[in-house]
Amino acid sequence: MGKNSVPYIKVIKDTELFRGLRFNVVRRLLEIDNKHVERDIVVFPESVIILPVLTSDRIILIRQYRAAINDYIYEVPAGVVEENELPKEAARRELIEEIGYEPGELIPLGYYYPVPGYSTEKMHFFIARKLEYVGMRPEPYEVITPTVVNLTDALDMIKNNQIVDLKTAMLILYYANFFWKDSLGED
Repeated sequence: MGKNSVPYIKVIKDTELFRGLRFNVVRRLLEIDNKHVERDIVVFPESVIILPVLTSDRIILIRQYRAAINDYIYEVPAGVVEENELPKEAARRELIEEIGYEPGELIPLGYYYPVPGYSTEKMHFFIARKLEYVGMRPEPYEVITPTVVNLTDALDMIKNNQIVDLKTAMLILYYANFFWKDSLGED
């Protein structure tokens, strides 16, 4: 293979190793430049990550119990995009379920892959504004407490390692860097 050439890559087959409640694990057989290699992959649905903004400097976080780490952490509302659902529809649904607010405005920020080394998950990021309270409707397995936080306090929580959820930290920092400075004085 030459210095600037792109290798030939072909997926030969996926073999399911595990089927779980929310994700599956497959062993993917690849052909890369006539060599066979295997990789284990977590197959996870697309998801939505939403920053609810009450005013330019007040946001809503949730304090949520996470079984994987057996602890409570601060997060932004988030969830899986269901079958036949658009990301924007999922974002609206998740906001109502987790914090009880219907967004009047959902601003898409694009998508990101949180761990492309081993997972298929594609996260769609949104900022939600013009919020109207309609009542929470959490899933039975969700243990959630919504919390209104000043943006400067949320930034301190990231700096002081009180917000340890990476998607939450990224979205708050994105908002603070690209939206907040432009919106000061608009409330």
